[in-house]
Amino acid sequence: MNFNFANDLILREKKIELENGRPESSWYLFHNHVFGAAEVARIVADLAGMDSNRAYFSALLHDIGKIRETIEHRFHGVLGYLMLKDENLDIARACLLHTFPFNRLENFEHYTKMFFHKKEDYDLVFDFIRSHPLNDYDLLVQMSDGLANAYGLVTIEERAAEYAKRHGIDVPQGMLESMHELKNYFDKKIGMDIYSLYEKVAAKDIFLAYPKNEQNLPSFTPPLNTKL
Repeated sequence: MNFNFANDLILREKKIELENGRPESSWYLFHNHVFGAAEVARIVADLAGMDSNRAYFSALLHDIGKIRETIEHRFHGVLGYLMLKDENLDIARACLLHTFPFNRLENFEHYTKMFFHKKEDYDLVFDFIRSHPLNDYDLLVQMSDGLANAYGLVTIEERAAEYAKRHGIDVPQGMLESMHELKNYFDKKIGMDIYSLYEKVAAKDIFLAYPKNEQNLPSFTPPLNTKL
């Protein structure tokens, strides 16, 4: 995997989204999230003695199926997995597993809307989890997904607040607890608070600016000196 391939793939998906009526001024919502998550994954992986290249691209492409989700009416994790499994299975698994902290998957009835009522897609995720033991790259992408949003690098609570406001739902308390469990795991692994790394993360220089007249912005501000 290299940056040109990954970036070309993202831009291809962007073209599809624009062709389906999404204004380009809203592209920052996707761009800032995935590039922020990728930089968090990269720097934590480097400090943890993991493969930072694998971590970066796994986080960068974890949501690559998101754009097609409402077009094809399939869970974006499955779409991303199918797009990438023949190119790089390690990165494809990040697409499939990033939504479920610690690979904890409840029964299908709990996820019917997420999976667009497609039991076969749920079974694909369930069978993959059962046959592929959890690893630190799975956990790292799951954590990084919760530390970057449409506006930059954020805390778990800030990410949850922005997500809840944008989607009009409450984030379950159990999900927040799982995200803190993930962060605590990597805090211990690298011997420091991950939030303290935000000022050093290169992603602060690659975030896209969001429209100044955007309505319903979240009430929080990014932690530390994260630059938007």
